[in-house]
Amino acid sequence: MTGRTLTGIVLLVLAQGVAGCGGSDPSPSPSPSPSPQSSLGAPRLSTLTGVTLYGVVFEVTPTGNTPIEGVAVYCEPCGEATHTFAYTDANGYYSFSGDLSSGGGVWLSAGHPTRLNVTKTGYELMDPDGTTGNPPWTWKNVTINGDTRFDIELVRR
Repeated sequence: MTGRTLTGIVLLVLAQGVAGCGGSDPSPSPSPSPSPQSSLGAPRLSTLTGVTLYGVVFEVTPTGNTPIEGVAVYCEPCGEATHTFAYTDANGYYSFSGDLSSGGGVWLSAGHPTRLNVTKTGYELMDPDGTTGNPPWTWKNVTINGDTRFDIELVRR
C-alpha cells in the first residue's frame, strides 16, 4: 500500500468515528432516564409525565394581590427537551404544557420536588417564612401531583 492510500484509509476511519460522536437519538423516549445527581450523589430516575404546571405571579399591594407581567419562570425539568422558560402575561399567568404530543410534560422523580427559578428586575421572591430570596435569580420548590397550580409571590426591592 502506498502512503497516500494508507493516509486515505486512516482519514476515512477517523471521519466515521467522529461522525458518531455527540449525536443524539432523534426520537427521545418518555421512559425513565437518569436526571441530575441528588445531593447525596446517587442518580435519580425521572419520568416524563403529561402534567401541566401553571400559576400566577403576583405582589401584595394595599388593594390586594396584583399580577406581575413579564416575570421569567424557568423550569429545568419541564418539557421533553427540558430547560424551559415561561413568561407571565398581563394577568401574571404562566404555564408549562402537559401535552406530551407537542413536547410538553414535566420530568418527575418520586419524592423530589420540581425547582422553579423566578426572576424579574426590581423584584425578589417571597419565601414562606417571610424572607426574600437572593436576586436576581431565586428558586422555589413545588411538589407536582397531577396538573398543578402554583402561585408565586414577589416583593418589590
